[in-house]
Amino acid sequence: MEFLLAILVLFLYAKVLGEVFHYFGFPSLVGEVLVGIVLGPALLGWVSPTDAHIEGVAMLGLVVLMLVAGMNSRFDLLAKLKFKSALISIPAAALSFLFAFSIPYTLGLSLTTSLFIGAALTNTSTDILARVVERHRLGPVLMGAALIDDILAVYIIGIISVMALGQAIDVISVLRVTVLIVIFFIAIAYVSRELLVKRNVMRPLWRFEERGGPIAFALCLALALAVVAHQIGLHFIIGAYMAGLFISRLRERRTPTLISRIQLNKILEDVSVALESVLTPIFFAFVGLQLAPDWANLNYTLLGGLIVAAFGGKFLGGLAGARAAGYKRESAAIGVAMCSRGALELALLHFGLSAGVIGVDIFSSMVLLVMLTAVLSPIGFKYAAERI
Repeated sequence: MEFLLAILVLFLYAKVLGEVFHYFGFPSLVGEVLVGIVLGPALLGWVSPTDAHIEGVAMLGLVVLMLVAGMNSRFDLLAKLKFKSALISIPAAALSFLFAFSIPYTLGLSLTTSLFIGAALTNTSTDILARVVERHRLGPVLMGAALIDDILAVYIIGIISVMALGQAIDVISVLRVTVLIVIFFIAIAYVSRELLVKRNVMRPLWRFEERGGPIAFALCLALALAVVAHQIGLHFIIGAYMAGLFISRLRERRTPTLISRIQLNKILEDVSVALESVLTPIFFAFVGLQLAPDWANLNYTLLGGLIVAAFGGKFLGGLAGARAAGYKRESAAIGVAMCSRGALELALLHFGLSAGVIGVDIFSSMVLLVMLTAVLSPIGFKYAAERI
């Protein structure tokens, strides 16, 4: 009963506060993480992050989070804008990594920890960016850039999974993980093209839409590929992300009528919302539960430096990349939009903490940083976009 009560409290307050933040135009994950901070050891201490049952539910929420992240990826969009998107994404990620690595390393942190911090801040949040640039003409190129960042984040998860297993990080282990991810990716791309784009073997599931057939298929596929990923030596949630990529390719199938296209997009959106709305808030609340209870000993010097690195690296790199891609007047708005971090970053931080690559103090600082960028980036983009 204590477990059920803890889940009830976490889920109820996470949903309520998440909806409040969403109503005012901010990412709901900020409110959901705040609930974990307030109810956990950092403040009230009502719910323990060491409860194995709560962690189990949170990990299922993490599988769903990665599944939905994959489902929201648009390979067809990236294929059309890959050059411009890459011109924006690569400088922004590189400069952000350089800044975020240099600051902790200069402050005396270990090489491994500094590399992880730099890698964790290279990504741009696709889910937050999608809402920020919704119906804006810069949306397609920015979403393409964010997709490139997502693929990089999944690769980083693979490297962290090696750390979690206690293996040494050397050229051989990095090469092995790289080869495994590439093979996994190519296999999913080929099979999904044959089964979904060419043949659409999921069509029979549409008959069971009202009874949750597509949702059940998506979750089963995510769990199955998670097991496959674990068996071949990758982190299980890489499999969940690949399952999302598999399903996302339904958008590439040519439908005979506009009504069919609208119905297909509605089904995909309904599946995403149904999965995401129940389990992912518990994962975000669980992240908040893990924050350090000792606020006095938090490394505020590191936090301040990482704030500068997180905003400065992405903004300057995105701005330079946008100008190189031919976006002159829009370059500042693009640079600001690339600063957003969100769900995948919190997943990366959770892995880093679990693997012992970062401590609770650094984890807490970076979670606060992710929440800050999630709130400020949409405001900054709106301000910059009005001046284009």
